[in-house]
Amino acid sequence: MQKKSFKIDNNIYSEDIISQAVLDFSEIANIIFSDWFLNIESDWDVDEIFNEFMNYSIALHNEY
Repeated sequence: MQKKSFKIDNNIYSEDIISQAVLDFSEIANIIFSDWFLNIESDWDVDEIFNEFMNYSIALHNEY
């Protein structure tokens, strides 16, 4: 199992968008968002999950 932490820039992303993405990705990995850090734990490639997560977050941002 891999585990990694990523800092999220709160000047770019809103807490609402990140929280929605965490819910939407809950079946893919164990993701915890706290204090603008995203903690991802998974049997799959954590870096790839993070990249897809951020792409999804951008798509959500563009919808608003």
